[in-house]
Amino acid sequence: MSTDFNDLLRDAEQMTAQIDKENVGVPRLERTLSQLFEVNKKKLAKSANVLSSDSNEINASILLACKGIDAPKLTQTIENLNIQPVVQPAAKTPLTTTDTFSPFDKFASIEQLRDIDLPSFLKTEKESVLMSIIEETRHKTNQEIEDSFLASNELEWEKQKQKIMTELLGSFNSDISVSSTTTSTLNLRQASVNPQARTVMSDIEMEFAKHIYLYNQKILTNEQPKPDLVQNFNLLIKKLNDKNLEDLWEMINTMTKIPSMNFDETKANYLDRNNSIQTQTHFVHQAITHLEHSFKELIQTTVNANLKQAKLGGGLGTLRLVSGYLRLSSSEKYHQFSEETFDDKQPLWPTIYLCLRCGDIEAARQIALTTKKDDIANYLDEIIKDKASKTTRGHLNQMTENKLKIEYKSRIKRVNDAYKRAVYCYLSRYSGDDESINEVLDNVDDFLWFKLNSVVFNKDLQSANPSDSLTFQEFQTKMSIEYGEKYFTRNRNPFTYLQVLLLTAQFELAIEFLLKYETMIVHGVHMALGLFEKNMLNVIKNPISSQLFVCGESNEPKCLRRINLPILIRMYTRKFECTDPREALEYYYFLRNLKVSTQLSGDVKRISNYFAQYISELALETREFELLFGRLEKNAIRRPGVVDKFTSDEEANSIITLVAEEIENKGLIEEAVKLYDLCKQHQRVLELCNKLTSLVVTEINVPNSNRDRLKNMVMGIAMRYKTETAMTSKAIPKSIITTFYLLVDLMTFFDLYHAENWETSYETLSKLNVLPPTSANVDSKVKEFVAYSEEIKRNFPDLILAAMTIISNLYSKINTLPSRGSSFQTSGLLLGANSEKKMMLDQLKENARALIKFVGCIPYRLSGDINARLLQLEVMMN
Repeated sequence: MSTDFNDLLRDAEQMTAQIDKENVGVPRLERTLSQLFEVNKKKLAKSANVLSSDSNEINASILLACKGIDAPKLTQTIENLNIQPVVQPAAKTPLTTTDTFSPFDKFASIEQLRDIDLPSFLKTEKESVLMSIIEETRHKTNQEIEDSFLASNELEWEKQKQKIMTELLGSFNSDISVSSTTTSTLNLRQASVNPQARTVMSDIEMEFAKHIYLYNQKILTNEQPKPDLVQNFNLLIKKLNDKNLEDLWEMINTMTKIPSMNFDETKANYLDRNNSIQTQTHFVHQAITHLEHSFKELIQTTVNANLKQAKLGGGLGTLRLVSGYLRLSSSEKYHQFSEETFDDKQPLWPTIYLCLRCGDIEAARQIALTTKKDDIANYLDEIIKDKASKTTRGHLNQMTENKLKIEYKSRIKRVNDAYKRAVYCYLSRYSGDDESINEVLDNVDDFLWFKLNSVVFNKDLQSANPSDSLTFQEFQTKMSIEYGEKYFTRNRNPFTYLQVLLLTAQFELAIEFLLKYETMIVHGVHMALGLFEKNMLNVIKNPISSQLFVCGESNEPKCLRRINLPILIRMYTRKFECTDPREALEYYYFLRNLKVSTQLSGDVKRISNYFAQYISELALETREFELLFGRLEKNAIRRPGVVDKFTSDEEANSIITLVAEEIENKGLIEEAVKLYDLCKQHQRVLELCNKLTSLVVTEINVPNSNRDRLKNMVMGIAMRYKTETAMTSKAIPKSIITTFYLLVDLMTFFDLYHAENWETSYETLSKLNVLPPTSANVDSKVKEFVAYSEEIKRNFPDLILAAMTIISNLYSKINTLPSRGSSFQTSGLLLGANSEKKMMLDQLKENARALIKFVGCIPYRLSGDINARLLQLEVMMN
């Protein structure tokens, strides 16, 4: 311990020395031990005073008093309370996931329980329950609103998605399905649209639709020769004054002008574009002809704009035109590599090349003769003779071509004149990977023209070295697969790629490309229709598929695409089919020969095609049945509708039957009845009428009600079928006809009954003869009841109740009449005009006995009202 005090002392001295060192000149405070004791005592007393309970209470009271709270009274109240902790049951559904309790809630509970008694407790509990119900209802309502909001957003997004999908319908690749798109969009359409509403078609769409209408008119009248739809479209586009569109349709028109076609009978008479050498030869010829014609027009336009510089003189012909063009400053590139010249320093080989490029082989031969190029002149002469012997391009024989290829590789390939190299490649149809003529082919048109001229159709027989030749299918693949859309559309006009596809006869890819642009969809669709009518469209082999475009099979070229024409037409017409159903039908008519499936309708075998299917869907969507299918006149003759223009009566009836079946499956029975009536399906009309009538036959007839509307329809059918002789030839079961007419009579009876016309209703019921008039007839009527259909049986309880009511009311009415001296107004319905009162009452009693016995015999469940009425009748008879 001493050691510890010594250490403490030493530390204290060191601290003192340190303080003295740091506080030089500052007087020190000296205190004795007694002084320190007194200071500490004062501090202790002060601390004790602060911590005293009385002081705390005073301070707390002052603080609470500022808030208006009597602290002493509150303290006493809290001390007197003996509150046991109550375990609250868990809420069935938490109001929110963030519910917390504030410390002030406890004070609120204490405040509520301060003056507690039984009525207050019950009131508090009631309010608590009500508040919890209100809060739970509020939470449930908020949740429903949120769910409704999310559902609405999802529906709106689905609409927007379908709109985007429709606008970009051409961007679907072969792996994308569009069936859900069609179904969903159809479901979002309005159920009924006024066909007289303003059209949603654009001007260009209306113009195309007009030409479609005129074309179909000529097809329906079997006009010969068959009109050319593509040429009609081409003439239409020329009125638009759009150079790009004119070039587009001019290319389509040129490529589809094939004089002789090679049909494949196994492919529904469609042109075999994949394997037929004859067809491919025609396509190549047409493409080259178009390129040559376009190039010549370009030179002519350029020269005409610079006649002074061209110095044409008075001569005509391709040679003069080319010579004038080479004099222009814009033709400088043709002089750049020229080594040989002729006549006024014109470059020799560029002149020959340009004449060939314009398609004038004779002009090129004349230049060769003039410049002593006899070998070239002979080659060109041979080509001219070969061309004269056939309708397509002329070529050298295989031996000469192979010889020229060898000469080109060994000698010509190294000359400086690029156009000379190009002429030799043209003559030999050399298509090797030779970059020596790239400077000649500086645009897409020249490249296509040169490559198409070098295309061969049988590589094995063409050259000893297959790599020197290029087949048409290989060239197609090179353009659309190896180069593709990105290559041609990158920093270039999209029409360039479209031109490549059309001139290489890749029409389906061209249509797919057009559909990617909203303003070009109309052209893509009508291009497909024009090609389809010319049997040049590769359609999908399985039209039931939901894909718009599919790739070819393994044994077909990689670049081949097949198009689902029904889906394409439906996607196009979806925009206006509700506002312009007549125009939509004109487009559907193109699908009349595309079969969907074979269906059975009763014993009749019906072949359904896409034309019929789409008309059916259109009718279901617009509900314009009268516009589409016509209506029945009073003489039971059907007034034709729009559909009758395209079909025979038999085909129209088949389509109407198809629509009626769909309508019936959707539960629209009344509309189905009218459609079945249109197509003379009388048995189905009666069956559905029985089904509908049996549900409302006992109801009170109110004007413009469902029963009133159904009654008018059924009465009209009943009156017409009684006089219509055509129905007698139909094999309709007798039970159906009997049920129908009995239900019609029962409707008349219940109308009289609800009108409280007891005498007439009694007479009508007697004529119906469905209830036993006497006890002796009960057994026979029970047998008849068993044979009735369910439509009749289900109305028997109401019929029996009505009969009991009529008998009771008549009995009471007759019973009040004098015994003699007067007769009942309608007593003739009972026993005769002069019957005694007693005889009338006896007959009513007999009717009642028979009815009571009948009720006890029929195997059918009856209501309590009937049992009560039975007791009333028994009392009446006694």
